[in-house]
Amino acid sequence: MSGGAPHVVVVGRQNVGKSTLVNRLLGRREAIAHGEPGVTRDRLEVEATWRGRRFVVIDTAGYRHRASGVEALAVEQADRAMVDADVILLVVDAQTGITDEDGALARRLRRARVPVLLIANKVDSSRDESDATAFHTLGLGDPLAVSGLHGRGAGELLDGIVDLLPDEPEVEDAEPSEPRFALVGRPNVGKSSLFNRLVGQERSVVFEEAGTTRDAVDAVIEWPGGPVRFVDTAGMRRQIKTRGVEYFSFVRATEAIERAHVAILVIDAEQGFTAEDKKIANRVMDMGRAFVVVANKWDLVEDKDDLYRSLRDAIVTFAKATVMRTSASTGRGVHRLPPVLLDLHQRWTSRATTSTVNEVLHRAQRERPTPRATGSLHYATQVSTGPPSFVVFGGGDAPDRGYRRYLENRIRAAFDLDGVPIRLRFRARGRSRA
Repeated sequence: MSGGAPHVVVVGRQNVGKSTLVNRLLGRREAIAHGEPGVTRDRLEVEATWRGRRFVVIDTAGYRHRASGVEALAVEQADRAMVDADVILLVVDAQTGITDEDGALARRLRRARVPVLLIANKVDSSRDESDATAFHTLGLGDPLAVSGLHGRGAGELLDGIVDLLPDEPEVEDAEPSEPRFALVGRPNVGKSSLFNRLVGQERSVVFEEAGTTRDAVDAVIEWPGGPVRFVDTAGMRRQIKTRGVEYFSFVRATEAIERAHVAILVIDAEQGFTAEDKKIANRVMDMGRAFVVVANKWDLVEDKDDLYRSLRDAIVTFAKATVMRTSASTGRGVHRLPPVLLDLHQRWTSRATTSTVNEVLHRAQRERPTPRATGSLHYATQVSTGPPSFVVFGGGDAPDRGYRRYLENRIRAAFDLDGVPIRLRFRARGRSRA
């Protein structure tokens, strides 16, 4: 994570309430908490601050002895997180008592080189505190009785975490300033594989099963120009089809787009630009995020030339976004993405001078006069970036949709804003007009 913040890794077997506890420590709902075992698969990293100390809380998949398939890959993610940990929280379920998996994890953690806190979760009242004492036999010291659901003991737990953090200069809590890129798309189009290629390590669980990623997974990496942040998200289905865990995954993906500067819309090249892809593209544009379309699995396409032409034609109405062709499984084409992403970010944050904007506005009106009800547009200026937003003054009624789109395309061409949504507002005779 950015700034070298200490890592606090939360581990434990499935369904002991790790994600609920993480949400309690953060004071907000970041991890997906659900009664179904095994909901968390990727490791979720979120920054937290307590008593002026900043640290990263890492929620991991539930440990399962002799796991196989996708669960084995998820356990590997937890293993990698523990290797990099500064403090480890072993969460156990006080209501069910010690299990074989608790014992196996405890034996491993007794050899850990970093501090380990034993957390007896689901101690929801003082009557349940005696249930926590049985965990002394795990050999990890006194268990701290907490209730992630109700918040009992959360303050004491945060105090204990801060007391064990390694010494470092205190850092002010601030919004990350690095460029932020979110990978979005339908389930099973290869987002996690592409994410791992881009960040250079196995950070997301990749498995041949649709819907493997359920949380948004962050990674900050160093590029020649400085740090950048990538976010892998869950596959986005139509909201009407999402229920339970899938609904929260949809919400997380939407929030990831809102936090990002540039969205990487990953599509399955064999299936083309589907109706679901178009809905996701519209959502990205509505949120004002720059985006690039990545046609993944390109190595499986037979008629490549025809498909590429049809994709470009279909995507031209979406801010004239660029189409990139990749194969995340082989790495083909992935190396061309970084400069495109950085260029998109630069254009998304670019600002044009007022004089240049007015030159574009007046030239556009000379070549195509405004509708009669609108009258002449006198003056325009860019008022903000990310996305580039412009206010146009003068005229009567705001222009119709066709003329607004015409002005938007002229501005996009003049300032090289392909792939970048543009916001236009019209103010007529002293009144605000959208």
